Amino acid sequence: ADPATGRASFEVKQEWSGLTASSAWDVKGEVLDMLPEDFPLERTHRYISGVQASVVAARISESLRSHSIEAEFDCQKAKCKTQDYVSFRIRLYAGGENADPVIVEVQRRCGPVSSFMVSCRAILDAAEGKVGHHASTPNKKIPAVAKSVRQMKCLQSVLAKQEVLVDDCIADLGRIASLLKSDRFDQNVLAMENLCCLTDPIRSSGAAALRVSKCVILGDEHSEIREEVRALTERDVFDRDEVSRHHSHQLRQLAHVTFANTLSMCSKSGHLATAIKDQKWFHEFLIPTLLDELKLAKVSPCSASAASRSLFSVMTSSESALRQILEQDVMETLKMANEFGRARHALLFNDTARLLKLCQ
Repeated sequence: ADPATGRASFEVKQEWSGLTASSAWDVKGEVLDMLPEDFPLERTHRYISGVQASVVAARISESLRSHSIEAEFDCQKAKCKTQDYVSFRIRLYAGGENADPVIVEVQRRCGPVSSFMVSCRAILDAAEGKVGHHASTPNKKIPAVAKSVRQMKCLQSVLAKQEVLVDDCIADLGRIASLLKSDRFDQNVLAMENLCCLTDPIRSSGAAALRVSKCVILGDEHSEIREEVRALTERDVFDRDEVSRHHSHQLRQLAHVTFANTLSMCSKSGHLATAIKDQKWFHEFLIPTLLDELKLAKVSPCSASAASRSLFSVMTSSESALRQILEQDVMETLKMANEFGRARHALLFNDTARLLKLCQ
């Protein structure tokens, strides 16, 4: 206790016990630290009166699940990470006797502020019991138009330049390959973020995404970019410090998203089936990599979700690949990942449910 005031002293502990991702956030009001006078809370906080701490924690946990935000819970704290690599902390305090009100503070650690605020508002609203229209709400349907989007006059000049855009994207692959070979983490991330965008038909264009996807996933004798990306999915046992683990985690997730994008594009175009038949790389390297990532769904649910999408593209394109995957006793792994996703990660749950249906 503080001898000057007689009140119990307060200290924000820096250590983190690192409970497993599968544990529930079990919070009781009596374990919450009392917020001291004049303590500088972040602006992103809410006071919630008349609600037990356990109920507030359950609401937040459900919001994290529905938004597919990775979370590790440790008593009255939660360590969170979004799909676009925004890292933040949630902490609960007691604002009065019997933990009434409960104070919820959300503190950004790294990542884009705009993305953080989207998640932050959703979490704080959920903590108050509000049902908001945030990222988890399905997008409204686009109003019907008299003609297709491609036929609109305002887009004709853009469509005329599509071939130039495709050529520019292919040229970008050389620069991406150079950045991937750099020993600087920021350049590696920039390369993978660009590659994710180029292979996404929503953020790029359908023609450009398909062309780049074919260069990446089908192999190119003039580029080793496919193997460079696959190497990023490997887990380095020497990443002992938190910074190294964070860097590796981000690059690994970007690599799996790139594979999910490219495999989906090539599967829809019909090129993937021929490639799996003709190239041993898919059976010897890609499929084992994807299965290994799926087994670690409780550790990296976002990466496991992307690996699930990749497996779906491979399994629907090749009977031989489907047989190889089923021979690996994948059902138990899928059920584990699906149950974890049901409780903690909506996107993982949906992706593994689709795989389970395909395997049955």
